[in-house]
Amino acid sequence: MKGKLFVIICSALLAGCVIGPKTVSINANGAIKWANGVSEEMHISTSGSTLTFSAPSNILSPGGITIFSRIDSARNGSCEHYYSEGALKTRMQICDSGEVTLIQDGRVLNVGALAKYVY
Repeated sequence: MKGKLFVIICSALLAGCVIGPKTVSINANGAIKWANGVSEEMHISTSGSTLTFSAPSNILSPGGITIFSRIDSARNGSCEHYYSEGALKTRMQICDSGEVTLIQDGRVLNVGALAKYVY
């Protein structure tokens, strides 16, 4: 009986020490509102060459961030193309109209609209 009580108390104490997923704080100056209703904040570099998203730490983004870099040679009309540095087969297309398309392995995963914050 004392053994079971000891195990229960130790388990409760250890459960209190567990820390949840860590998120990285970024200085967001834009966001994408996806068609599925989810909004993701991001930091757009001054030159527009990188997009940095804060994400829970996982295998694809071990530092808690996901970075998309612009492919300068792939500009198509009024649209720019970005690739994910953590998952090379993941691309993002952003058009001057604000339309955003997320593509993985040649398949469209999501579409949305870009908003840039004005301070």
